[in-house]
Amino acid sequence: MPTPNTSAEKTPNKQLSRRERKQALLQTLEQQRIDMMVDSLRLNRAAAPIDATWQQLIRFKKPLYLLGGLIAWKLARKPGRLMQLGKKAISGYVVAKRVRQLTR
Repeated sequence: MPTPNTSAEKTPNKQLSRRERKQALLQTLEQQRIDMMVDSLRLNRAAAPIDATWQQLIRFKKPLYLLGGLIAWKLARKPGRLMQLGKKAISGYVVAKRVRQLTR
């Protein structure tokens, strides 16, 4: 026959167990936060050269837009030039590839 103190004895054990689980979860959470902080610092250091190069390219954004617009305007006026340029580029590529094959 169960005694009335049996339920009272289980309650502190359950609370301790909950407290222990809570502490373990909090420690895990804290460790994950630290890991995320370290990883974000690594990412920032690794991406720093890429960011610096991107910032240099951004400085020339407007001149590149103007240059692209000028080229597009010239090509729109005489589209045959684009075809000639494409043919020359393809033939130059083929010649360079053959020269490379012959020199091996």
